Amino acid sequence: MSVPVTARLDESVVEALDRAVDAGLAPTRGAVIARAVGDWLNLHGEEAIVESYRRRYVEPDATGNDLIADLALFSVAACLADTER
Repeated sequence: MSVPVTARLDESVVEALDRAVDAGLAPTRGAVIARAVGDWLNLHGEEAIVESYRRRYVEPDATGNDLIADLALFSVAACLADTER
């Protein structure tokens, strides 16, 4: 079952909707809008957000940790060498 929703759209958006319907890309304005809202919800839904975080914050590899440790040791050695002068 669908629920009617009233929305105000810019005239240019409505004209674009009408062109899409006239071109046969969708049967009605509502079909275009429903598809766009569905696509937006898929991109911004809870599952999509969780998956985005999973891709963004993967486990770091050991090489990155080794590099940080090497840089830290170098920094400590440089500081000690500077204070020994």
